[in-house]
Amino acid sequence: MEHFDAEAADVQLSLRDRMPDYLATFGIGLAATFAIGIVIWLISDIGLSSTIGYTTILYGVVFLLAGGATGGGYVNLGVGAVGSMFGGRRLDDSETGVESSSGNRKRGDSSERLAKGLRPAANPRAFWQVLGGMLYIAIGLAIVIIWP
Repeated sequence: MEHFDAEAADVQLSLRDRMPDYLATFGIGLAATFAIGIVIWLISDIGLSSTIGYTTILYGVVFLLAGGATGGGYVNLGVGAVGSMFGGRRLDDSETGVESSSGNRKRGDSSERLAKGLRPAANPRAFWQVLGGMLYIAIGLAIVIIWP
């Protein structure tokens, strides 16, 4: 039976190890935007450069929104705000409740729950989503402007 090493499990891959996956994902997304642009071009009377370019720009905007929401803490903010509004507890192990004399758990301070939602953990994937979104927008703009 093998021993589970918690420290080895917590080790993050270096950027050099993650970069091929990021580039493959970016390439697949770029190919998908080109394919969707071609389908739109076939079923409409819009020019090929416009359909591919604007589809790529739209995909970049989605990437920017997704990366910004997860990296900026807006996803966690919703959880903290709902917990503050309705007085509910978040279901994480870091929050400790205080036992009252009757054995019931007292609810934590609502401002503490909201503050937890405002301070997201480090998320390198969100950074790369935003960077990828900017690259998709730049590529889409270049296609629309340069390609006749």
